[in-house]
Amino acid sequence: MSNKEKSIHNLHQARTAHIRWVNTIKLLVSGIDVPSDSIQLSSTDSLFGKWFYDEAMLFSLGTSRMVIEEIEELLLTLHDKYMKIYPIYFGQKKKNILGGLLGSKSKASEHEIELSVRYYEEIITLSDKLKHKLRILESQLLSLGEDKFDVIAGFTNVEISAPLELKIPESVNNEEEVYYYGTRGRG
Repeated sequence: MSNKEKSIHNLHQARTAHIRWVNTIKLLVSGIDVPSDSIQLSSTDSLFGKWFYDEAMLFSLGTSRMVIEEIEELLLTLHDKYMKIYPIYFGQKKKNILGGLLGSKSKASEHEIELSVRYYEEIITLSDKLKHKLRILESQLLSLGEDKFDVIAGFTNVEISAPLELKIPESVNNEEEVYYYGTRGRG
């Protein structure tokens, strides 16, 4: 499998992980018992977040910079919304004596449930935007040559501690070697 195919495959896996994350939140706000650790709180702990920060961010060095920034903003906002739902179902609430003895968690109030449903609806809207941005990123990645992915693959094996400096080639003095960018290509 080529590096390009791996990157596209990883993007598909990340999208699937995100959809599962959102579906688990749906189960939670629908009243189904979900373990508190089945929905990651931090964007960097989620499978999607790990893919995004470990691999997708490397594509921000090229033409995908804007879409990567938009995906990151959506990712952070999604987790912020979930952080408002989490305490409704898993927060430390006062338990009655019977509930405390049986070890059951206290139930969310009707108002809290309504609030969590509203947050979930916001998550759905944000998730749809995120999936749209992922389709844009995928089409951008599909248009890249295999050589770009080979360079990116080289970066993923090395821990990058400082921002990369892109070297701009010196201006070409020879008129024959000048390349004109735009719809017509060479002049």
